Amino acid sequence: MSFKVLSLVFPGMTLIDLAGPLQALSFIPGFESQLAWKHTGALASDAGVSVVATHGFDDCWEAPDLLFVPGNTKALFALLEDEQTKAFLARVGARSTWITSVCNGSLLLAAAGLLDGYRAGCYWYARDRLALLGAIPSPGRIVIDRNRMTGGGMTAGIDFGVRVVGEIAGEATGRMVELLMEYAPQPPYGTGRPELCDEALVAGAREALRELMPLGTIERVAAARR
Repeated sequence: MSFKVLSLVFPGMTLIDLAGPLQALSFIPGFESQLAWKHTGALASDAGVSVVATHGFDDCWEAPDLLFVPGNTKALFALLEDEQTKAFLARVGARSTWITSVCNGSLLLAAAGLLDGYRAGCYWYARDRLALLGAIPSPGRIVIDRNRMTGGGMTAGIDFGVRVVGEIAGEATGRMVELLMEYAPQPPYGTGRPELCDEALVAGAREALRELMPLGTIERVAAARR
């Protein structure tokens, strides 16, 4: 029996947002994968490594077991105003068993109308803006609300992937995958979330992210939805 995972990919996407979760999800019994974009072919990620879109929006699975959306900075925010991509996600999401994302991919799910009234996680810098798009922001590194599963930023994708395996294939399988992946993180500085940092470090990060994640885009999308 197969388990079909359909992932959105796009030019400039954050590589770890796709690679981390898919590495864990690949352990689900019967795992099959499609990477969908407007057209097939190689797409440059933000890490300089290309990801190949295996299918276009018109020939990928219409009812996958799991729909997955990774995140990014400017490239993801541009998609918030891309009607073709949002229509694709809305169409496939309506037929998917699970609807999922990591990082600020949840913003795109919300912009497509797939998180209305659902609790959702997101990259910390933009998390509170989920409320403008109908979702309920949650600070959890992994957030599960009915058939929606969303993760925090970048490295949280590995936590997310292992947890999804546990939800789909059982806790025993999730525990085995965590061991097989030797997933036992030991961050060298312990500054991976704002609440763990001093104010100066958080202020510096916010300044660096101001241009990379134009929050005004979310406000425009929210106004258009209204």
